[in-house]
Amino acid sequence: MRYILAFATLLFVGCTTPSYPGIDSPSGGNSSIDQQIISYIDQRLLDEYYWLDEVKEKSPSFNRYVEWEDYLDGALRLLTTNTDDGYTKNDQRHFYSFIRQTNGSTRSAKSGFGIALHYTIGLVSRDKQQYAFYIDYVYPNSPAEEAGVKRGDVIMQIDDRNITQSNYIELFNRIENSTSNDIRLSLYARAENDYNDRDFVDVSLSRAQYEETTVIYNEIFNLNGGNQRVGYLVYTGFDSDYDDDLISTIEMFKDEQVNEVVLDLRCNGGGEVTSMVKLCSALLPATYEDSVIAKIMRNPKNKKIRESSTFNLKNTGSLLNLSRLTVICSENSASASEMVVMGLRGIDFPVTVVGSTTQGKNCGMDVSRKTFGSVSVEYAPITFMCFNAKGFGDWGEGIVPDYDITSENPYGLIEETYPRPHSNWGDEVNDTALAVALATISGGAVTTTDATRATAQTFEATTTIPKPITGMLLYEEE
Repeated sequence: MRYILAFATLLFVGCTTPSYPGIDSPSGGNSSIDQQIISYIDQRLLDEYYWLDEVKEKSPSFNRYVEWEDYLDGALRLLTTNTDDGYTKNDQRHFYSFIRQTNGSTRSAKSGFGIALHYTIGLVSRDKQQYAFYIDYVYPNSPAEEAGVKRGDVIMQIDDRNITQSNYIELFNRIENSTSNDIRLSLYARAENDYNDRDFVDVSLSRAQYEETTVIYNEIFNLNGGNQRVGYLVYTGFDSDYDDDLISTIEMFKDEQVNEVVLDLRCNGGGEVTSMVKLCSALLPATYEDSVIAKIMRNPKNKKIRESSTFNLKNTGSLLNLSRLTVICSENSASASEMVVMGLRGIDFPVTVVGSTTQGKNCGMDVSRKTFGSVSVEYAPITFMCFNAKGFGDWGEGIVPDYDITSENPYGLIEETYPRPHSNWGDEVNDTALAVALATISGGAVTTTDATRATAQTFEATTTIPKPITGMLLYEEE
């Protein structure tokens, strides 16, 4: 039996397990551990926070009789000069600065199902208060991929349980954070050979080891009779742990004589400056060697690092020698993702942006990790502002795309629910953003169809929940 799905969105509220980035669960009291971690938060705010002057002024009024998970957010809300630390959505303030519990395990070794969920919840039945989850992407060689689960599939039930307002947080974590050993998913899945044919499929998964990576997908497209060899790379985070995966993919592009690249950053919330520099260096020709790709500036009263820092391209021309770059972005693209675009524009390297307006995070953080008794935390307050080689850093409202697929554009394609996933990676017919990106390179018509756009609108949505913004990270200390 088929359902007619009318999807609306449900804004996440409440708390989840500590492994759900950016939202931490209470520890159950203002214990000595709470007090130690709060002191640690205070110390870095006073010494390094970009708006430390106001912290110093208002610190005596901060409420320190709370659990540590609640302290940072409460303190930052009392400030008025830190408007660039975060954004407002649905009349609620969200901060980029974060502190969260971490298990301290290696980031590459992963035991789980291998599913990353989109931060939108769909409304299936208003009467029954039944919801659904969208699958943003599936990790290569994970249990989910081996079972045939795909980006764009919709999860309707988990272990025969409907997703409701009372259990969606628990079930979200069971899937994305793999908090169970086994799970059965009822999917509203796209047929393998027919995009517009969906049906209900049950899939059983058992958690297993797989190698997590931020290089989720790659493919090579031949345009204009093979004269344009386009490397397509889906990159979900600037993480130096996976730099080898990134560079090996670009090396493969070189071996395959790729002369154009579409860099898909629509699911990329940022990450490490060094990885951003390495990526840009691998794409550009030797004429850009030692060019400034990014500058950062801290508060001159910063007690740890006072001086500004400049990041230069190194070893350009050793891999690809692009003459331009096409980037796919969305509201979930932030920080280091935005710095790729603005940094290249700062050296007058041609960049075309397709998708929707980006997050607008023109600041970054220095991350530290520390253990208090049995609690290990990762702490990243905003400590610097970002600029390109021309001294421009005013993209706090986001980078407006050259081709906005959420509104009027030269190709006449409008996908109002973008970036909510509705097709698999590399689908140049049914992925509107990819279709437009390839058309801007080839100079030809977009190959996507009216039926594709209709399918994209089947699941209605009025807003999306941005994925946690990683930020531009610099030093790490234990």
